[in-house]
Amino acid sequence: MRLAFALAIGVLCFVTSLEAEDYTQLGGKMTSYLPGPAALQVFAPNVVSKANQDLQLSGFAPFHHIMSREEGLGPRFVNSSCGGCHIENGRGPLRFDRARALKGGAMVIKVTGDKKLTAPVLQNHSVDGATFHGIRLRWRRIKGSYPDGTPFSLRAPQLTFKVKNATHRKIKHSLRMTPPIIGVGLLEAISLSDVLAKEDISDSDNDGISGRANLVKDIRAVSISLGRFGYKASQPTVEQQSAAALGNEMGISNSLFPVSEPLEFSDDHLHRVTVYQKLGGVPAARNQSDPVVALGKKIFFEVGCEGCHTATFVTSSNPLEELSNQTIHPFTDLLLHDMGPGLADKHPEGMAGGREWRTTPLWGLGFSRQLSDITPFYLHDGRARTVEEAILWHGGEGLKSRKLFMNRSKDERHALIAFLLAL
Repeated sequence: MRLAFALAIGVLCFVTSLEAEDYTQLGGKMTSYLPGPAALQVFAPNVVSKANQDLQLSGFAPFHHIMSREEGLGPRFVNSSCGGCHIENGRGPLRFDRARALKGGAMVIKVTGDKKLTAPVLQNHSVDGATFHGIRLRWRRIKGSYPDGTPFSLRAPQLTFKVKNATHRKIKHSLRMTPPIIGVGLLEAISLSDVLAKEDISDSDNDGISGRANLVKDIRAVSISLGRFGYKASQPTVEQQSAAALGNEMGISNSLFPVSEPLEFSDDHLHRVTVYQKLGGVPAARNQSDPVVALGKKIFFEVGCEGCHTATFVTSSNPLEELSNQTIHPFTDLLLHDMGPGLADKHPEGMAGGREWRTTPLWGLGFSRQLSDITPFYLHDGRARTVEEAILWHGGEGLKSRKLFMNRSKDERHALIAFLLAL
């Protein structure tokens, strides 16, 4: 009895200390106070080496450059530039844009399961302007209400497409939207041991949360490594995530994904694109002293969001010293969690099953409006039109927190959302 009481007091004190922490400097010394896209695209404030400043800035051009047929694009592709999906380094629009056929859209459909599939994604545009697969995205409406009677409406995607000569019942697919590129170098710099310390595969503490790591192939290191990037943590490094997008989504051959010969994107260009992302700034959190935001932060911990969205890590040493030993607040544990049948797809990646998703980092969540005029949507397929809808889709290991959120008063629910949008 005394032990249980002591543990309860310890947990309460721990949560109270987290609530009291100031999260303004989300990226530690890499936190940027520059306005708009510059916060992500310009080197972070602690990048003082002229060589690293120049190297980071030199990645802007290859990241945002619209590739041509002569430069290796295609012959089929999803988009013709990295920046065409990640608008101003943020989210892309929720559409398959036929009007921009020579540039492409920003949505990706991952596919597997039939030998007729020639790529792991549907490359629905081509260098001659043609579009393919007859992709159509509709929405099924789902109505519900809170215990206090407040109604809400959700939507679920209904995706249709065609693959010539393929057996459609064999095709496993997953609709994905482009996430913002925020603090990816810092996420890579979190030590493996710190991430694995968060694992609780058998839910030994009976809190309903049993995150686990996704172990994937690291092509450069020729080893099995921790997956950190992508909605199912399917890529281990920023470099490999970038190279995979170049090869699979743009048809541009590179040393990690040599989809054709000769190689069309040099390792030098890949390095510059990688450092551009890794040493870019992390936008500062806003309005942290606002009473409503402060209340929302308190509720965030009370309803258990931090069980997956880990608020704080300290990065390990890194070849890029600017990333080393930074106290950061990414609000992710980088682990896979079973999010229930509502969000499940039929497209496993590595060790990640259809119901499992990597915890999405929440830093920069409310910064999207400062990046571009693109309406931000949430979750892996953009089904959530608001942060509130994203919470309401939480099932599986997130079900308990969702129920606790729903049972709060309307003002308290709004306060939690205000806190999230202030990150």
